[in-house]
Amino acid sequence: MHAIDPAAFRHAMGRTAAGVTVVTSDGTHGRVGVTVSSLSSLSLEPPSVLFCLHRDSRCLPVLLSNGVFAANILAQGQQRVADSFAGLVPELREDRFGAGEWDGLTTGAPLLQGALCRFDCRLAEVFDYGTHRIITGEVVAMETHGEHPLVYSNRSYRRLEVA
Repeated sequence: MHAIDPAAFRHAMGRTAAGVTVVTSDGTHGRVGVTVSSLSSLSLEPPSVLFCLHRDSRCLPVLLSNGVFAANILAQGQQRVADSFAGLVPELREDRFGAGEWDGLTTGAPLLQGALCRFDCRLAEVFDYGTHRIITGEVVAMETHGEHPLVYSNRSYRRLEVA
């Protein structure tokens, strides 16, 4: 078996296209958020999603302690929100939530107004794998708006073309 070079693996995976999601949480342990490209549906019954975070993520302990999160799938034009929660907007590093307007549905987790899809979730299960933790959540409320997702591929935001 050949060893896979981590840098080559990262480069190859970066060539794929992914939707951009900001995962947020709020509760007695604080308010946090982070940009992820790993959101996926998990099950229809019960309706649930999963995403992955690095074990060293500053958001992880707060999110797990709060026990709730929102998955905000970004729409085209919301690059600044994605960049803010990725820590790439210097003036918003102290208040990443300043990049958008927020409200809530059921759990109190911050939901981005104008996001393509908004999933309000209760933490379900957490699994360890390699350098990451796989976080699952049961969707307790959701909304959809618009038609065009923000897409990321090859280290750039992209637009979907309709054939």
